[in-house]
Amino acid sequence: MILALFGFLIGANTAAAVRLVILTLGDAHNVDGAPLSAARLLITATTALATNIVTFALLYWQIDGGGPVGRVTTPAPYPDFQFPQTQSSGLAPPGWHPQFADHLYLAFTNVVAFSPTDTMPLTTRAKGLMALQSVIALGVLVVVLSRVINILPS
Repeated sequence: MILALFGFLIGANTAAAVRLVILTLGDAHNVDGAPLSAARLLITATTALATNIVTFALLYWQIDGGGPVGRVTTPAPYPDFQFPQTQSSGLAPPGWHPQFADHLYLAFTNVVAFSPTDTMPLTTRAKGLMALQSVIALGVLVVVLSRVINILPS
């Protein structure tokens, strides 16, 4: 049930990002008919990107290794992501498991770098979700920033 909710949230955010890109590429105007300002475009894009990061972080946290409960059971299921702390002893206390903050960092760096930085996706679904997250972010960043840079006052 929770994965269906995440699917809905991702779909809604993707639709909002697509609408933002279409409005930005077109002749975007406010409700009063005035052209969209650079500040308004940046605020809208930031909201879409923040929603992207939080939604995917929650989804990664939910699916990785069977979810929050699955990560602490024995025997642990195969993880969807390989964190550095699980690769080498001495990087974290024994029995370390990723927390939400670790998945939030993963989602943030995926948007900023369009790739994993220190945490590697291991499963096809993790790779697909990270690709989807990057495509959404790329569309918003490229189009909105291009438009904003073009309309900022000199």
